[in-house]
Amino acid sequence: MTDRKQRIHAQLAESRAYLVSVAHQISPEHTLASTENPAWNVHDLLAHLVGAEHGLQATVQRFLAGEPLPDGFSLDYWNQRQVEKQRERSVAELLAGLEASRAGTLTLLDSLSEEQLAVRGMHPAGFETSVGGIFRVMAMHELGHGQEIALALGLPVEKRVEWNV
Repeated sequence: MTDRKQRIHAQLAESRAYLVSVAHQISPEHTLASTENPAWNVHDLLAHLVGAEHGLQATVQRFLAGEPLPDGFSLDYWNQRQVEKQRERSVAELLAGLEASRAGTLTLLDSLSEEQLAVRGMHPAGFETSVGGIFRVMAMHELGHGQEIALALGLPVEKRVEWNV
């Protein structure tokens, strides 16, 4: 495995370990706790992360195929639909979904060459990045939302994620 892939693996492992450590502290009454996003509660943020990782896997495939974002694509609409699809799942089911999506992410990452990691495209949030950058975004995204959940649970957060990609 290349050094670059090892760094990406480490970032993904670190963000996931943090998220899981926070998620294991979610009690049934916490699931409805408000977050920094006024539209989503703690449960919704976990649901969002399940859908987002699958979506970012598809983004990698889109980059590799040289395809643009679909006309009229709305990230806000897509995110809300993913949350709605997961609304009835328990925290344990969402964590199982995160585990399954991460397995797919790591399989995808391990299958890519250094040249493929360098392929560039437009992230659904409207900025250009590389395939390798998409994996970095996954880790930062997960860490950032994990921190939002921690704050909603009243847990301390030492250093907040900076979203400069």
